[in-house]
Amino acid sequence: MSTITHDLTTEILKPGDLEQLAKETSGPCVSILMRTHRKGAETQQGSIRLKNLISKAEKQLKDNDHDPSVLDSIRSLITNADFWQNQQEGLAIFLTPDNGRLFSLNRELPDSVHVGDAYRLAPLTPDYGVPGDYFVLALTWDEAKLFRSSDGTLTTVETETLPGKYHDFVIPRDPEKSLQNTSHRRVGNAPGTSTAMFHGHGEGEDKVEADRDQYLSLVGEQVAGAVYNSGRPLIIVGTKEMIGKFEATTHVNADAKVEGSPAQWSEHELNERVREYAEESLQESTQDFSQRFGTALANSQGSNKPSDVLKAAREGRVESLLINSAMPNDGELNANVTETLRNGGLVSRSDMDNLGDAKLAAIYRY
Repeated sequence: MSTITHDLTTEILKPGDLEQLAKETSGPCVSILMRTHRKGAETQQGSIRLKNLISKAEKQLKDNDHDPSVLDSIRSLITNADFWQNQQEGLAIFLTPDNGRLFSLNRELPDSVHVGDAYRLAPLTPDYGVPGDYFVLALTWDEAKLFRSSDGTLTTVETETLPGKYHDFVIPRDPEKSLQNTSHRRVGNAPGTSTAMFHGHGEGEDKVEADRDQYLSLVGEQVAGAVYNSGRPLIIVGTKEMIGKFEATTHVNADAKVEGSPAQWSEHELNERVREYAEESLQESTQDFSQRFGTALANSQGSNKPSDVLKAAREGRVESLLINSAMPNDGELNANVTETLRNGGLVSRSDMDNLGDAKLAAIYRY
């Protein structure tokens, strides 16, 4: 019988989440993955889709002599219209009798249900980086904007609070009141959640510093949610002081930095400056995996045989695992993903260009 007694809150996938999910052992582990929509009449398709997927999960549970009450905590979502109107491109639901987590994803997921001893995590692993495809954070003390560059074009990324002005994040305060937490919500890519907005405390320079820290922290949360799991590097554009303060205040690290105030450039000028800088600074980070794997294989420090890799993963020897994105529901492949994540290895996915006909390729630590 399920012991989950509270409504599950939708989360954005963050660093460490896949590792935590991989370590779940209190089965049965139920994985429900599905496509969702951001807007329009299509948003209501999610309700029907989830209802059908719950029915499939219920059948799998009963066929394996498991109690289907593990699904009770998500049944109310079927009729929750507000929930479906505030989604991204994909939804991942993970349930055990004692725990449950919901993740909104910025990628489409094929509908699938799996019941087993571990969660089905391969479809959620980040894409292997593609040269020329990256995120750009343009940051000043007045405004924060996030872009995605693809094929040389910058496209604005909209999250719950990005793009946003400084005072969208830090609300003017009543100096008589100490730090207070209010709720602010804008339809975007964090369904079912609210972003904390803060009234600072203190006076003078201390008050300004507290507000600035809060501004950067909230921007960092939004950027992390959008960028993490995408497999794409992040370039931060800002003054040296701004970038340094942002990295010191948040857990978001830039793969490359372009110094200068983005406020003085048009979007076209910003794109040109970033693209010129990215071609050089990101070259090393987008080194072809096949080259590294070839070297590892020649030195007996890698393999593309699933059984060999699985043994190495269980022993904690897999440093990096690249899986074939065309096989997200392959059981053997998913076992390799789970064991690699459990033991601190990195997992990403790619297409046939990097893997050929192989399911996976692994580089060993030793």
